[in-house]
Amino acid sequence: MSLFQCEHCGCCENTALSSQGFVNGMERFYDWSYAPERKGLKLCSACGPTSFASGKPTEYGKWHGRFPRTFLPMGMFHTNRVGNLAHNETGSENFRDFEIASKEGEEAACTTN
Repeated sequence: MSLFQCEHCGCCENTALSSQGFVNGMERFYDWSYAPERKGLKLCSACGPTSFASGKPTEYGKWHGRFPRTFLPMGMFHTNRVGNLAHNETGSENFRDFEIASKEGEEAACTTN
């Protein structure tokens, strides 16, 4: 279970709670009509698709609540060799040191913007 940065909202997410980020072959299982520009991006549970390709609703489209949602500066983190989120410049795994305020309305779910 590794951590990654959502490529839409910038928050820290766990692959086990977001269908592996909805990438690496997982894309085909979901309906992307809600936001086609997100298909192929590594997404958190809140930014993920709300429907399967069959039309059945998913559990996604909202934050899972298993741990606090931490927003980080977009594009400034990567998943390191041991599966932790690391700061690109410093290598620090303490991502909470870099937390930024969320945009209004982003706490529970991502908007379609």
